[in-house]
Amino acid sequence: MPGKILTRPNLSSIPLSTMGEFCFQTAKQFENRICHIDAITNQHETYFGFNQRSIRVALAMTKLGVVPQDVVVICSTITLDTPVPLVASFYIRAIVANLDPSLSVRQTSHLLSLVSPKIIFVEEASVNLIEKSLLEAKLETEVVVFGESEKYKTFSSLNQPQTNEHEFRPKSADVEETCILIFSSGSTGLPKAICHSHRSFLTASYNFYKSGSKFDTILSFSSFYWVSAMIFLVTSFIHGGRRILCGSTVKPKQLFHNIEKYKITFIFLAPVLTYGATNFPDYKNYDTSSLYTVLCGGTAISATQLRKVHTVFEHSDVIFAYGLTETGLLTLFDPTTDKELITRKIGCCGKVTFGCTLKCQIVDVETNEILGTNQKGEIRLKSSTMMKEYYRADSSQDFDEEGFLKTGDIGYYDEDECLYVVDRLKEMFKYLSWHIVPTAIENVLFEHPGVKEAIVFGLPKNEEEGEVPTASVVLEDGCRVTEKEIEEFVAGKVSDKEKLRGGVYFVKSIPRTPTGKVMRKKIRDDLIQSLEINKS
Repeated sequence: MPGKILTRPNLSSIPLSTMGEFCFQTAKQFENRICHIDAITNQHETYFGFNQRSIRVALAMTKLGVVPQDVVVICSTITLDTPVPLVASFYIRAIVANLDPSLSVRQTSHLLSLVSPKIIFVEEASVNLIEKSLLEAKLETEVVVFGESEKYKTFSSLNQPQTNEHEFRPKSADVEETCILIFSSGSTGLPKAICHSHRSFLTASYNFYKSGSKFDTILSFSSFYWVSAMIFLVTSFIHGGRRILCGSTVKPKQLFHNIEKYKITFIFLAPVLTYGATNFPDYKNYDTSSLYTVLCGGTAISATQLRKVHTVFEHSDVIFAYGLTETGLLTLFDPTTDKELITRKIGCCGKVTFGCTLKCQIVDVETNEILGTNQKGEIRLKSSTMMKEYYRADSSQDFDEEGFLKTGDIGYYDEDECLYVVDRLKEMFKYLSWHIVPTAIENVLFEHPGVKEAIVFGLPKNEEEGEVPTASVVLEDGCRVTEKEIEEFVAGKVSDKEKLRGGVYFVKSIPRTPTGKVMRKKIRDDLIQSLEINKS
């Protein structure tokens, strides 16, 4: 069957405004509603209070010399304070970029070097991380601490009444101007900063808002490092909804308690987080009838596990979606129109969202031929939510000759134009829902004087964890070192998630193609086969 283009028209109701103008206007509109609640302390804040604090911090940042298109970085778990400098940056046309406190110094310093921030807002517990990272990146950046500090300015010192705050209005700008940088690994393996404009990100948020779910009360526990957390923030502003904040992690008992207490209507669970919920024996003791939608995505999840999620959250639509940091959500089911498909097509990623055009060119990776129904190939797409570019980096190689983004994901669509994603072309893999970039760990391995060659890949562990980082290593002649010593050497230089949990395996040579390219898949498959033989 010949290939075709899957497409859905744009929404017509998206406001043509900057993110600052949007947040300011909606905060005024819903000023008496609760904006967010800290589930740990039970403190809450209205949209009026949040807007007032954002204005004060915006004016304070201006006094510190922040000008339009300067980069402002936030490194913190999510609290009532965390989104204030984010929205304040929108108000003064600064560009926002976010880091996660669990990243290593090596990762953080690289990301900081990509964007050269003017100012960094950091939680008290992560000041040491930022100090070391700035030193390694050779950057001199203003540091502001959420909490107490004798060395740096504090967030509370910026959040003070300003004489002209009542007259404040957000700075106007071209809606195509970059306002958000979101870090992603990219298909080449090295992290990049993805540029989203006011238009692209507001469009992505409105598309999500119109997806048929109820966003009255969103449970939020990931940092703004993740694009999903940013979209949930903007989505809640659209209709004056509230977000329930519960730190960086949520245990199963807390999850069900919060759903019942705050009458949560929407949650997003990365597949790895669903296992805690489905393995929690007391889930029936909690009232989850308010929960309209459970959205899953980011990594693969089996149909078996999705059915378990359906069973635990019996009142909810459990939807598995597909999206990219470069675009936001691209395919998902609408619970108001696709009820039957949600239950019948377990494991499907849904249909294309508003403003998305998708080739299921799908594309044959060898011939570039556009494929048809139920034929697997690379997914390529265009979207009204597409990023502008990579910050200070060339992105031309990531698009084909027709302007479609080459996702590096393998998938197919069926006779109902529903998308399935089945594999990745990219060399990176995911462990506990986190992207692991092989080259980043390989660079650490090469710092060891005894390592001549090294290849890192993901070794399948189990459905919950995904793939664990594993290395095949060729030693220098005469080198006497053990696999355990190499593992410990790497562990001391990378984040916890990058540790070589799959082990280090010494080999005599690394197989390559006639053109000299490393045959990473063959190395991985040979090791898996060898381990299976040894088991038997």
